[in-house]
Amino acid sequence: MTEIQWFPIDAATRPKPGPAWMYSLIILICGLLTACSPSSNTTRHENSAGAVQASQVPDGDASPAPRAATGSTSGLTIKPPKRALFGDLHVHSSWSFDAFALGVQTTPEDSYRFARGASIPHVSGSTIALSGPPLDFLAVTEHAEYMGVTATLNDPNSPFRGVPIIKDLLSKDQQVAASAITRFATSLQGENIISELNQPNVARPTWQRIVELANQYNEPGTFTTLIGYEYTSMPAGQNLHRNLFIRGPQVPDLPFTSFDSPNPEALWAWMDEQRATGIDLISVPHNGNASNGLMYPLTNYDGSPMSLKLAAARARNEPLSEVFQIKGQSETHPDLSPDDPFAGFEQFDRVLGRMQENSRPFGSFVREALKQGLLLQGKLGLNPYEFGVIGSSDGHNSSSPTDEADYSGKIGIADGTAQARLLEGLGSLSTPVTTRWGAAGLVGLWASDNTRDEVFDALQRRETFATSGPRISLRMFGGYSFTAADLANLASIGYQRGVAMGQLLPPTESAAAVPSFLIAAVQDPNGAGLERLQIIKGWVADGVAHERITDVACADGNAANGCIAAQPTDDCAAPSPGASQLQAHWQDPQFEPSQRAFYYARVIQVPTCRWSTYDAKTLGIPIPDHLPPTIQERAVGSPIWTNSAPKARS
Repeated sequence: MTEIQWFPIDAATRPKPGPAWMYSLIILICGLLTACSPSSNTTRHENSAGAVQASQVPDGDASPAPRAATGSTSGLTIKPPKRALFGDLHVHSSWSFDAFALGVQTTPEDSYRFARGASIPHVSGSTIALSGPPLDFLAVTEHAEYMGVTATLNDPNSPFRGVPIIKDLLSKDQQVAASAITRFATSLQGENIISELNQPNVARPTWQRIVELANQYNEPGTFTTLIGYEYTSMPAGQNLHRNLFIRGPQVPDLPFTSFDSPNPEALWAWMDEQRATGIDLISVPHNGNASNGLMYPLTNYDGSPMSLKLAAARARNEPLSEVFQIKGQSETHPDLSPDDPFAGFEQFDRVLGRMQENSRPFGSFVREALKQGLLLQGKLGLNPYEFGVIGSSDGHNSSSPTDEADYSGKIGIADGTAQARLLEGLGSLSTPVTTRWGAAGLVGLWASDNTRDEVFDALQRRETFATSGPRISLRMFGGYSFTAADLANLASIGYQRGVAMGQLLPPTESAAAVPSFLIAAVQDPNGAGLERLQIIKGWVADGVAHERITDVACADGNAANGCIAAQPTDDCAAPSPGASQLQAHWQDPQFEPSQRAFYYARVIQVPTCRWSTYDAKTLGIPIPDHLPPTIQERAVGSPIWTNSAPKARS
């Protein structure tokens, strides 16, 4: 076969969709491809007990470092020299079929340029750029399914140019193009795979080119690129998508796709095979919120009781889950956490490929999975859901659209303008699908240097946190001998006498020992202030999983009586004041050594205007009634577990 060339995409060949079938297109593409049972739990929300707090972090390890205008975006300067790095591990370009079909013309190279601070073209006809400093790291995660098709269509020698469905896709007849998109999108549910497009001889050179570009743009010490792709499993329209990341330099010959198997258990088996050959890789599920309860089940894929073997495979291969992104948050749901006043944040509650249906909350959210993992550990002797958390955008315009005030949409013409986002795509839903999407999110992690090995190691050991978009720094340590005085040297003492977030706090021989935690958060230097810092605990007692949310530090300095909620303002440019930094030493007053438990930190920002409020102002229309004028951005940290067995990694 003639060597494939990668050409700029010709905008003239792209059909221009009209409003008559825009809703159908959004449902099919944004639903089918983009990634894009009652519980016996009890919940409690309590004020701080045993917390020592400060709204201003004292000098020492946790003092904030100024954000460099052109360099790393460290939030906390610490000793030993680990610093907060921020990145996006979920970005697509026109090399993903859904982005191409909705008019995206940018390439993976544009993704890297955008992350480094450059302006890139946007489907709206304008250019877009980060509103803040460059990112520290990035992964371009093109869909593995039909890899190579859209990357090669402008090559005169592309083997796909004569394929009937591609001719239809590029037709200027909108109905013909829509029919092609429908056939393509529905094939992702595992039936009627389009064999003419599923060609390893084209996927392989495209995959090689993806790896080459990641290597080309990697700048150790300045900007890290991770090699990755998206596995797009969608059984019956239910989201089981995962992003895979490879340490390198060795990479698989080809990605494992949902066409190989839609069963994640088969993916884990393939990953184990790759690891046996020296290829180090991890899988990160995302959008559990749209999985209809399938992302974090209590069973195997076939519905049988979860086995120890498959529980270990999941734990071994999936050390993280993505909890914030454009298509909603997957931390928790009001039905699962009724006493959590912040659980309703950015809910996208639809089954991803069947958007007329609500997604079942149980089995779809991370906090519940962490709790159910404790119960499964009691049955299996191993916790399959001992994972940390990250955020990322899932932007399909080669960009990371995480700034509410400068939101440019998720994917091509579907939401590329304020008009498209707020007013179009109504169809038979009561509101446009695109209004349910949010400007989110980013990965935060703690690493000694900005290199592939350091970034990958931080992901594997789960020393990570997720933000809903702002670059809020969050850190937590657990131990048995911390005191409030240790806050002055939080990081150095935390590493010396405890464990970082994402780790297991081993039991101590002293029956009187009670775990305590050092927690610190610093606002985005370019963002709004912080309202409160919280500890969220999950535990098992008498065979039932529980949760409790405790305010441990407040902007008003009064955690003992509960934080006072900051009030929204009508002026988007002047949000309510908040703390620039919050920290706390907190000891669990209700700790029981015999109970399995986890603890994680969450920091809540003061209310700020949502992207839809800015768009309404741009259009000169009222804010739609179904949308909140303001939201409270946040960061969530990876848990620390107590009385928990080590996780299987072999």
